[in-house]
Amino acid sequence: MRKLSLFMKKFLLTSLIIALTCCFSCKSNKYDSLPAPLAELCRKIDKAPNNSDLYQQRAEYYYYNSKIEEALADILKAIKLEDKKSSYYVTLADIYLAKNETDLVEEMLKKAIAIDNYNEAYLKLAELYLYQYMYNECEETLETAIRLQNHNPKALLTKAILLKEKEDITGWLRMMQLVIDQDPTEVIAYSDLAFYFQEKLDPLAISYYNNALAITPNDKILNYNLGKLYQDLGKVALENNNNSEAEYYLDFAKEQYQNLISIDPNSYPAYNNLGYIALVYEDNYEEAVRFFSKAIEIQPQYDQAWGNRGIAYYYLEDWQNSRTDFLKCIEINSDNEDAIEMLNKLDAIKK
Repeated sequence: MRKLSLFMKKFLLTSLIIALTCCFSCKSNKYDSLPAPLAELCRKIDKAPNNSDLYQQRAEYYYYNSKIEEALADILKAIKLEDKKSSYYVTLADIYLAKNETDLVEEMLKKAIAIDNYNEAYLKLAELYLYQYMYNECEETLETAIRLQNHNPKALLTKAILLKEKEDITGWLRMMQLVIDQDPTEVIAYSDLAFYFQEKLDPLAISYYNNALAITPNDKILNYNLGKLYQDLGKVALENNNNSEAEYYLDFAKEQYQNLISIDPNSYPAYNNLGYIALVYEDNYEEAVRFFSKAIEIQPQYDQAWGNRGIAYYYLEDWQNSRTDFLKCIEINSDNEDAIEMLNKLDAIKK
C-alpha cells in the first residue's frame, strides 16, 4: 500500500477540520433568523433531543405566540418522552382550548389531576366549568382545590367570580377580601372592587384603585378610571353645595389625568376630560379650547371633543368657530342632539 506523503496528510487533516467547522457553522447558524428565545430552545433540543422539558418549553413559546399547531406537535412529543408529568397535560389543555376542543381540555386536565392532584389543573378545570355555566361542577372543583391547598388565592378568586355570576354580591365581596388577604398583589381583586364601588360613587373605590396602581402604576385603564372617579365625586360635591370638597376632588382628577398623559401622551379622553373640567367647573374657556383641541389633534373622529370645543367657543362668543365645531360634530355623529340644539341657538343669535 502506498504511503501518504506528509503534505497529503496535512492537506487531509486541514480539509477535515474545515469540513467539521463548516458543519458546525451550519448547525449554529440555521436558527439565526428565529427570535432569540426560540432559537435558543431549538439549539438546546438539538443537543438534548430526548429532554421532554425542552419540548414543553418550546410548546409554551409557540402557544403564547399563537403558533398552535407547532405547540401541539411539541407538547405531544414531550408527553411521548415522559407521560407522567401533570404540567404537560395542563399545557396540552391550554392548546386544545385555543383550538376550541373543550372536551379534550377537560380530559387533559383530569389526566393531570390523576397524576398528582396538580393545583393549576384544578384551577383551569374550574374556570372551564365556570365559562360553560356548569356552576355545581365549578364549585366542587374549587372546594377540592382549596381543601388540598388552603392558601390558594387563585382558587378563591375564581370562587369570587362564581359567586358574582350567581348574583351573591355579599359572598363576592367577602371572597374578594379573602383573595387580597392571601395575595396582597392580586390586581384583579383590587380593580374589580374599585370598579364596583365606583359605580356606586363610593369614595371607598379610591383606596382600591390606589392599591391596584401601586402594583401596576402604568395601567392606563386604572389611571383613567381613577381620574373619572375623582371628577364624578367633584360633581356630586358641587350638587350638594360642598365647594371645598368639590375643589379637592377636581384637583385630584386633573392630577390623575395629567399622570395618565405622562404615561400615554395620546390619551385623548384624558385631554377631553381636562377640557371639560376647565369648561364646566372653572369657567376657563381658553384652557378648555386648548385641551379639546389637543384631543381632536390626537383623534379627529372624536365627536365629543368637537362638541365640547364648540361649547367653549360659544361662551367665548366666537360664533363662527363654534358653528364649525358643531357641524363637524354632527358630521361624525348625526345623532348628537346636543350639537343640533347648540346650532339652533347659534341660528337664533344670528337672527
